[in-house]
Amino acid sequence: MKKILLIATGGTIASVQTEDGMMPGLDGQGLIDRVPALKAICEIDTLELMQLDSTNIQPEHWIDMARTIKNNYDLYDGFVISHGTDTMAYSSAALYYMLENLNKPVVLTGSQLSLTEDGTDAPDNLITAFTAASKGRPGVYLTFYGRLIQGNAAKKLYTEHFHAFHSINVPEVAVLEQGELKFNPDYEAYLKEHAPKPATGDLIIHDQLSKKVVMIELTPGFDKNYIKFLVEAGCQGIVLKVFGSGGIPGVESPGNILPCIDYAISHGVQVVATTQCVFDGTHMDRYEVGVTALKHGVKSGGPLTSEALIVKMMLELGRKQA
Repeated sequence: MKKILLIATGGTIASVQTEDGMMPGLDGQGLIDRVPALKAICEIDTLELMQLDSTNIQPEHWIDMARTIKNNYDLYDGFVISHGTDTMAYSSAALYYMLENLNKPVVLTGSQLSLTEDGTDAPDNLITAFTAASKGRPGVYLTFYGRLIQGNAAKKLYTEHFHAFHSINVPEVAVLEQGELKFNPDYEAYLKEHAPKPATGDLIIHDQLSKKVVMIELTPGFDKNYIKFLVEAGCQGIVLKVFGSGGIPGVESPGNILPCIDYAISHGVQVVATTQCVFDGTHMDRYEVGVTALKHGVKSGGPLTSEALIVKMMLELGRKQA
């Protein structure tokens, strides 16, 4: 049997009821003990890294997760990280980019209901996660509702529905059916064009991140001075959630923000655009309002999620400062 390490970080999956509402209270072993079916999948050790509602997860916690994997890398065949759902897409994207030469599965999962609640989705999600960690492929993944999602493509779309996470602009990797992982032919075709760089040496972690980044969602009437305020406050990167396929108000609009974008870029601030829509990504070469923004130095985020873009920006800026 494969040997898998559960890295417990808290979240709904580990929560118990308190006078102030649900909060993490179960440790990693407590999770495993409540799902006896896991013993038939693999040998499991547990490591209690933190007990946090994922609302409280910060970039320094991503670094702790990455370093924990590196420190235990030679001892295990794969890793499962139990995590709260609210920021799990950020953490999975972070680890996807932070772990270079990864040659083992790293699978994040959580649940919409705690293991202590009736009708919880937690056992099914844990079973899928440990199956993927012991029988799946190298890489970082998020699993939920029987689906396996590439780590930088996951987004939480529902606050309560069990099918909370969906794969955005990348086919689902696999589904769990009758205890077996069935890989998606569409994902296999996707990999032929987008295959990650193969592991060529020891595991390397990229743990230099800049937190001087911000995400802004444009609205009609957006005050362009907000961008200047951010620059003056020391912001180094902006992920701009723009309209449609890549529209940014320009010279024909009373809300023209291009001069402030020019100001930001002239002060060394990276500006990357992503769509406010969920699917299909950003296509800034389609309309004049996007093409003009490109000419002013805005970069297109393409098909990546806003979670993936903000993490990539943190890492790119962090490496420049190192």
